[in-house]
Amino acid sequence: MSFKQTVGHEAAIRLFKGQIAQDRVAHTYLLTGPEGIGKAVLALEFAKALQCLKPVNGEACDLCEPCLKIAAGAYPDVMKAGTDSESGQIKIDQVRALEGFMALTPYEGRWKVGILDGADQLTEEATHACLKILEEPPDHSVFMLIASVPYRLPATLVSRCHRVRCAPQGIERVIAHLREKLEVEATVARMAAISSGGRLGLAIQICRTGRLDRKNAFLDLLLQAARRGDLELPAAKLSRQEVAEGLEWVAGWWRDLLVLNLNGEADWVIHQDRLEELKKSAGSFTPERLLGRLERIYGVQEAVQKNASLKNALALLLCDNG
Repeated sequence: MSFKQTVGHEAAIRLFKGQIAQDRVAHTYLLTGPEGIGKAVLALEFAKALQCLKPVNGEACDLCEPCLKIAAGAYPDVMKAGTDSESGQIKIDQVRALEGFMALTPYEGRWKVGILDGADQLTEEATHACLKILEEPPDHSVFMLIASVPYRLPATLVSRCHRVRCAPQGIERVIAHLREKLEVEATVARMAAISSGGRLGLAIQICRTGRLDRKNAFLDLLLQAARRGDLELPAAKLSRQEVAEGLEWVAGWWRDLLVLNLNGEADWVIHQDRLEELKKSAGSFTPERLLGRLERIYGVQEAVQKNASLKNALALLLCDNG
């Protein structure tokens, strides 16, 4: 895979290719944009282009040894670090490992390339260590930070980086990629594209991780419980993580009903696989009632995040008969 196969991010790719072609590569970059749009993939493709033995106009060849090793995660002059699986944070030891790595002389390539994915989850100590790298970057180093929520980063850190903004790829482009490259069925592709907000990485995850089956199971469970007024079953069977994920689908369900209620624009429905069911239900609600439910679910999501009782949270969700 090279820049040519990367979906979207045209402005960032033009910047990277131009800097490589002119040999004016910056030492530090900050890639920002919503989660699930391929920032980490873009960073690796940039690393590949930097180390490629036969680049053409700043584009990696994808055939030489560095390109193949980087693609396999086995190149000695490219190192990637990310959030800890347990804490969800980036701790000082990870940053210090990157600092030590980048201080070394390149072993095979022209550059030592460090990639820090999830920079908006740096602990305070790790942030200070990261600033040290940014203040005194070795001449042979390129340091790329990736952040989905850049406002969490201190201004002192952001100001020392060349910021590269990345955006979602868009609904139609995501649908086309899912259909043509991954052979995803049309209805599922549209649903994944819309529910991901046009973010290709998230749409692929939705299609590949069984999330669609979980989505329908959660909706069926909750809708049936709402009709019976029975809160015990969903509260007993679902974990907090499952409820948090399911609440996103319920918000999408009510949003779909509102879309169909207001203008009947079926192409913008998230739950494409349940379109007929939604059409039958849309006329049973007023826009005001649906807007009230959408407002309510934001409160429920916040309560779940704050470790409120799942039964109480679902009670709020199902009030007014679900």
